[in-house]
Amino acid sequence: MVSVDEACAETGTAGRPDRRALLVEAARELFTERAYDEVTTSEIAKRAGVAYGLIAHHFTNKRGLYLATVNTAADRLRAVHEAPPTGDTPAAMLREGILRHIAFVEENVEGYFALMHGGSGSDPEVRAIIEDFRWTAATRLMRMLGVQEPFRPVLRTAMHGWSGFMTESLIDYLRNSDLPREDLATLVVRALIATLRAAHAIDAGIGISPRLIDELAS
Repeated sequence: MVSVDEACAETGTAGRPDRRALLVEAARELFTERAYDEVTTSEIAKRAGVAYGLIAHHFTNKRGLYLATVNTAADRLRAVHEAPPTGDTPAAMLREGILRHIAFVEENVEGYFALMHGGSGSDPEVRAIIEDFRWTAATRLMRMLGVQEPFRPVLRTAMHGWSGFMTESLIDYLRNSDLPREDLATLVVRALIATLRAAHAIDAGIGISPRLIDELAS
């Protein structure tokens, strides 16, 4: 993730530092280090090196600033997913996308934990940001396989379940650091294949043929 010092290099109007970006980065660092309730707006402003009143100007209050940090983290990870996939087969594109996701998260562990842990709280807006991010990633994968929304109910339910499996598997991987990255990618891919096969067995009209599912396993 970008540090506060690095954010200073970003410029706003007339070459001045982007003070909003400085506040978001300072808040992200502090919310990662400590629980939300333990972080004060005054120390956020101090770490960002900007006037305290700019928090109210840009975000209204601490909660608004927190939502901005969650949105920023989601946008950065979303950009990784939106990069065109490589590979000349569905299986190669799928695996490359999963490995790219894992690699990005490994390089941004604290930000990823802050993002995903934000979705487990009681704030409905934070949960909505996380759920939207996860579902957008799942729908992008389905489009890569030729399936367009609206998804059949069993496929929608199955993909929500797989998305949760991938998130929790990645969190365990990051916490324990005892599983090779390639093995994690294989686990996630095989879980998707099993999920799609189960969904197809219930409803053959989900839009993904058994042949395509087999190709993903090749």
